[in-house]
Amino acid sequence: MRTLSYRLFLLVFATVSLLVGMGGVAYADMAKIRGGDHEGYSRLVIEWPSRVDYNVEQSGQSLTLSFQQSGEIDVAAVNAQGLRNIGAVNVLSAPAQPLTLQINKGAGAKFRDFRIGKRIVIDVYDGGENISAAARQAREPRTSNAKTNKTKTSDVKETSDIGEGAVPPPSDSVLNAGNQQDLTLDGLQPHVITISSTNNVGLGVFQRAGYLWVVMDDPQMRVRPVVSGPQKDKLPAFEEVQMGSGKAYRLEMPEEMFGKMTGADIDKYKIYGEGGGLLWRIILTPNPRRTKAVKPEIKETGVAGAQGNDLLWPLQNVRRVVSVIDPLVGDEIQIATVEDSSQYAGAPRYFVELDTLPSAIGMAVVTKADDVRIARSPEGVVMTRPGGLAVSPKGDFAALALKDDVQQEEEVLSEEEKQKRLSRIFDFTRWEMGGVKALEENRRVIMVGMGPKKGHQKVEDLITLAKLNVANNRGPEALGLLRVAMVELPGIEEGAEYIALRGAAGALSGQADLAIEDLAAPSIQQYDEVGYWKAYALAQLEDWQQADQVMPTDYDLLFEYPRQIRDPLALTLAEVALRAAKVDVAQMLLLSLKDDLKNMGEGQQNSWKYLSGELARQMKKDDDAFALWKELVEGDDDYYRAKAGLSLTRLQLDRQKITPEKAIDRLEGLRYAWRGDELETLINFRLGQVYLQNGDYLKGLSTLRNAIALSPNSIMSQEVTDYMTDIFRDLFSTDKLKEVSALDAVSIYDEFKELTPVGKEGDVFVQQLAERLVDVDLLGRAANLLDHQLTHRVKDADKIPVAIRLAAIRLLDDKPEGALRSLDIAQSEVRKMGGDDARQREIDLLKARAFSKTNQVDRAIEMLEKRGGDPDAMRLKADIAWGANKWADAAAAFQDLLADENISPTRPLNEYQANLILNRAVSLNLSGNRLAITNMRERYGDLMMQTEKARLFDLVTRPRQLGLLGNRESISSLISEVDMFGDFLENYRKMQ
Repeated sequence: MRTLSYRLFLLVFATVSLLVGMGGVAYADMAKIRGGDHEGYSRLVIEWPSRVDYNVEQSGQSLTLSFQQSGEIDVAAVNAQGLRNIGAVNVLSAPAQPLTLQINKGAGAKFRDFRIGKRIVIDVYDGGENISAAARQAREPRTSNAKTNKTKTSDVKETSDIGEGAVPPPSDSVLNAGNQQDLTLDGLQPHVITISSTNNVGLGVFQRAGYLWVVMDDPQMRVRPVVSGPQKDKLPAFEEVQMGSGKAYRLEMPEEMFGKMTGADIDKYKIYGEGGGLLWRIILTPNPRRTKAVKPEIKETGVAGAQGNDLLWPLQNVRRVVSVIDPLVGDEIQIATVEDSSQYAGAPRYFVELDTLPSAIGMAVVTKADDVRIARSPEGVVMTRPGGLAVSPKGDFAALALKDDVQQEEEVLSEEEKQKRLSRIFDFTRWEMGGVKALEENRRVIMVGMGPKKGHQKVEDLITLAKLNVANNRGPEALGLLRVAMVELPGIEEGAEYIALRGAAGALSGQADLAIEDLAAPSIQQYDEVGYWKAYALAQLEDWQQADQVMPTDYDLLFEYPRQIRDPLALTLAEVALRAAKVDVAQMLLLSLKDDLKNMGEGQQNSWKYLSGELARQMKKDDDAFALWKELVEGDDDYYRAKAGLSLTRLQLDRQKITPEKAIDRLEGLRYAWRGDELETLINFRLGQVYLQNGDYLKGLSTLRNAIALSPNSIMSQEVTDYMTDIFRDLFSTDKLKEVSALDAVSIYDEFKELTPVGKEGDVFVQQLAERLVDVDLLGRAANLLDHQLTHRVKDADKIPVAIRLAAIRLLDDKPEGALRSLDIAQSEVRKMGGDDARQREIDLLKARAFSKTNQVDRAIEMLEKRGGDPDAMRLKADIAWGANKWADAAAAFQDLLADENISPTRPLNEYQANLILNRAVSLNLSGNRLAITNMRERYGDLMMQTEKARLFDLVTRPRQLGLLGNRESISSLISEVDMFGDFLENYRKMQ
């Protein structure tokens, strides 16, 4: 009960803090404005609830600030302030239009604008003409959608635009330079170096011998300085210089980019510090600033008989004095690190026993005598020597009680240990603070101590509390605390440690889609252990392939994690390895957890058993896999009962331990055993596969479609879709279609036609199905398929074969008019391509048949006669003439066919030749050509007597009984068994 109450309290605290930090924004279209005067400039800050793009234009003494979003804003309070360099702020836009502000300033005053998160900052510098009294009085908007309530000047409090506790000097507009022409010299562009941490860190920044040094006083710091700016790619990488009491990095400053070093700066660029504590920025800019370095003071040593005095730099918030060996010169540099960028020594100074280096943050000193000591004191940094330094006294100062700064000894690490240390960004062992048992007490102590703190100190405690929660697998709580920290200190979210911590917290919270954005950030890719967390998040997103690709090859760091986060990560990474068939990796991960099984919850124990069963299967240890999965199938965990049941069924089916019908029965039952995630999708996937393997395409594809609908945007759904498409393609492009009934083939196509590939491959699918329908006399369905294809899919010359095939099918279905329409399309395309004899021949033959079916016999015969001696044309002509009682035309066609047969009186007739002779004789008889009949009898009589048609030929050609055979009905009854014309269209029943 105590845990639940405390967690509720923490969430309420985080929510309230977040709302307070956001200033109580209630509406998405409400912007806030505040202002203040600073040394050298006046500042306006416009804050939106979310990021809004903007544009600034200058015209005379006014600036027009246009936003790409409509909104309301109350400018009364800022107008009442009477800022030094800024006059009236007017709202120019109507309520429904994008918000536009007019900002009046002194003539000639330079300005700059930039963005910090959701805030837009406008700075107007000193140096312009004074704002007139009239301008100061004209502070009510001329056309405004602002609220009318006024705020008294006495009620207005200047607020920091960066964070609580300090207003830093103005940054150069590096992130969003809207007025670059007023800010840069000779085309030079500012650059920014950022150091962001989740722990307070002291910094020292100085220059020496063409290098810019950045020294941090925390040896546990794992984040490197990050450079941003237009020419960042031209800069070399930061080089780490080994030191035991902190972290030191140096950046070579190319002379062609920055110029030569001159005193505290480089002749083309100036160097300034911003921020402090958790978030630091080092600004490299061509623009000078009005800043004030801390000057040294001379103090008497307070030692009797001393010949000199001490030096004091009254720097505030000095954290430590650390040292590093300059690898270029070989001497020792001592650095005083500070917590605030306003504390810096500035230009170099030279003394008999020591020199100070040009310092932008803190100070750096090189001594020339071995006994010179540099230490912190309550008043700053003191430099002393037995007997005093060789400097003259100024004023009467009391002696200071100095204490030595404790220096950590240089750590001696092997190269392997150093590499391992560099690859880390998390320190969960330290962060867990005694683990889950001590979690509630640790939370209480931190939160009680946080009460009176403000600024960086408060944020550091929030981050510490977030680390505590992450290390103890309390991701949601950690995310809430990190959000509050971001509101308290805007900009901290840009740091590598913060990004990595938020990514880990998101992954532990199950918010993998958000976590992966952080974990893929470029600033943390140098840390090997981030790979564990990326793989973990990607696995939650079911992107198993990419999860495998980002998995590290070394798991030593993972095994150092506290049990409460190591176990879930190791189990998930083992599944990633198994899905990639990396048996060795999975075995190593699962064995590492075996001794800890007794400490796991039931869910993690069942996960271990299931994965161990899959490992056994991949290692060909089927009996072990059967035993592990059978135990889960008989257990109480619904999820693993379904998951193991699926795997067990699949394994038994693969090993032929059960029939496909038995597997289908089991899988149909499992469909209702678990609902709502990837497992349900997978069960339907496997069931669909078994249906398909068992030859039931309709059920199989329907089940696969259901699997896709269960998780439409997942990677698995794409896998199922690809599988369905392959099955569909294989069915309709191979002989497998013949194994399916025509009705099932049509049903499958109608139900899943969206799987038809585009282009020519899809056209072949449709044509294959049409032929299958023709085989079973479903001519109308076949014609409809090809007609749709002809109308909507095929183009240009590809239309020709489809139109010809469609015409043939329509003729088979006794629809000659439709056939003629298709043939006209084919004829048009043949003409466009300049002719095609083979295709033209097909068109002519089919058109002739269609004409004959529409009672245009003469037109049909005329078309066929143009084909000359083409045997198919002559056979078709004979058939058409016969059917239309045009006996003379039929007899002529048969004569042409006989001429091609080269009949010899010394060779027996074949069946085809005998039929030709008999049918010509019949045609002659019915046409009344007695002379030709006599010639036929004399020429072919003996040959016909040797065939089965002898009796019929004799009856037809008897010279004295023509009267008996004078009507067509009598002859037809005599020769009804002779039919040589009916196979013309039957030849088109098969695809040409």
